[in-house]
Amino acid sequence: MILIIASLIISSFFELNFLVNNFQQHPIFVLILGLAFYFFPSFIVLHFNASLITCLIHRLQGERISIFTAMRLTLQKTSALLQWTFVSATICVILNALEQAHSLVADIIYAIFGFSWSVTTYFVLPIMIAENVGPIQAFKRSIQLIGKGWRKFLSVNFILFLIIAGLVALVYSVSIFFNQFQLNMAITIPLILFLVVMWFIISKTFNSIFNSALYLTINNKNLQGFDEEILSKFMVKK
Repeated sequence: MILIIASLIISSFFELNFLVNNFQQHPIFVLILGLAFYFFPSFIVLHFNASLITCLIHRLQGERISIFTAMRLTLQKTSALLQWTFVSATICVILNALEQAHSLVADIIYAIFGFSWSVTTYFVLPIMIAENVGPIQAFKRSIQLIGKGWRKFLSVNFILFLIIAGLVALVYSVSIFFNQFQLNMAITIPLILFLVVMWFIISKTFNSIFNSALYLTINNKNLQGFDEEILSKFMVKK
């Protein structure tokens, strides 16, 4: 199932790049078609990510729950997840179009808006799951919580950067190994795809764990398996 999801993501990425190359000629058509093509795989990924966060929020508070139970609970929030998928997919299509525009103004807007979007939406999923609210309310609450945990947010992303850098180094080492022994592409391509999928899984999992733990800490919830004193040092006292 994870491989299918990853394949959908990769295929949608390349097709989306093909669409945005024609953005200047047919902007409205490209945005609508790109959004429709991007929506389905985005919802699948978002649903699995929400299921993981559901499982984490329960387990971090000492409740024994399986990932399958979490997936069943997440189905109850399908309507809210569909709404959030539509919003986030629209933003992603616009950001990709700006990135492919290759102009100074577009690059500036992309950098500012892209960073702001990634920061302000950091807690949206945990809030939607734990507080059972819609995407708009979750977005507003996420902005409020970011002010309390911004140092942890930066540190988590730095940790994720180190993990990604390590995986990139691993891929590079593997490619050198294959070049030395002159192995054929039938072996190389599946292995590279496997490493890409593993990078996606690891980065998403680590981000979800820290994301859920920080959300619960900011809301003064008791955590199992985390040193709350350490987590609290990353929060801004108000």
